[in-house]
Amino acid sequence: MADVRPFDPRIPQDEVDRLFRKLKDTRLPKEPIVPDADWDYGPSIEWIHKLYDYWLNKFSWAEAQKKISEWHHYTTSIEDLTVHFIHEKARVRPKGAIPLLLVHGWPGTFYEFQNVMHPLLEPKDDQEPVFDLVVPSLPGFAWSQGGPRNWTLQDTARIYDVLMKRLGYSRYAAQAGDWGHWVIRELGTGRYEACQAVHTNMCPGAPPKGTKLNDKEQKAMERAEWWMGKPLHENHMGYAVEMRTRPQTIGVAFNDHPVGIMMFVGEKYVELADPSLGTATLDKDWFNDDICTTLSLYFFTPPSIMTSMLCYYENVRHEVYTEFNSKPENLIKVPLGVSSFPFDAYPVPESGAKTTGNLKWYRSHDAGGHFACMECPNEMVNDVREFFSRFYKP
Repeated sequence: MADVRPFDPRIPQDEVDRLFRKLKDTRLPKEPIVPDADWDYGPSIEWIHKLYDYWLNKFSWAEAQKKISEWHHYTTSIEDLTVHFIHEKARVRPKGAIPLLLVHGWPGTFYEFQNVMHPLLEPKDDQEPVFDLVVPSLPGFAWSQGGPRNWTLQDTARIYDVLMKRLGYSRYAAQAGDWGHWVIRELGTGRYEACQAVHTNMCPGAPPKGTKLNDKEQKAMERAEWWMGKPLHENHMGYAVEMRTRPQTIGVAFNDHPVGIMMFVGEKYVELADPSLGTATLDKDWFNDDICTTLSLYFFTPPSIMTSMLCYYENVRHEVYTEFNSKPENLIKVPLGVSSFPFDAYPVPESGAKTTGNLKWYRSHDAGGHFACMECPNEMVNDVREFFSRFYKP
């Protein structure tokens, strides 16, 4: 543990003042770029003003800072990279705790897991499993140093395995969505003996040809096809094309402009959250607080809005996700659990998830989206408890 150093996540007040000064000094357009554009050209002008107004006038960084600072933050150096992470021991029944690695994606941060950590650390029911939690920032995100040229998610898996062992865990489990899915997929291939089971809330997989899908499964496949679209640059997936071809150009443009960050990052919370829950429509203050905390973290930790984009440049491309996941060398060999949410980018039928590995547990939810731990924390906590209590073997 000598290489693990406590880290203070508090943001200096002058930086906080600077954020809100820059927000206040921004002139937003009052009219859409095209009359009656509504949502056809990106978020509606009404949605833009709603999020901006919330961030500027209703959001409290002091409250967000209090939540962030309640956890034990650390940094360590692995392969010459500074890695930031939270490490929390189980608050009850520590001897029986399951070590659990939680890995976020883009446009997330470690804060993505804020809403699930307390119940996983201190369940009220003695029959429910309890966890030790390790929540790192991906390389290039928040206070984690960006990786060198050609750094992949498989490289991240390797250093996270080192991290877990450095913290004293010879066996552990892992949970993730979005880009984190490919980190824990690598950990679950059998190439890392310490990783015993993985659960993901995004698992791109194509059902075998000829598979008969029910209505819910068909809608899931249509959602994935809508998200991908063809050609890529003519729809919302154009952001991925831009990020994997010109990450530095985009990053520099947004690096010191909070509203630029808001538009680029915030837009994903429209497209990938569930409008029926009032999250995508910004009608839930608690979800708005989580979004604004994420936006603020990107602003406070430059150049993370730039370096966070490198995962798009260096890794598997969206159009070949399912092909990549079904290759023999990428199959998950340890027990795999999958939770699928209808407004995810890739809500996956059970038959599709089976093509990606050793699927032992599957649940398809009726509501929720891509940011499941933020948007549907109760469902995610229940799924994580149920899967790992059955399939993690200490």
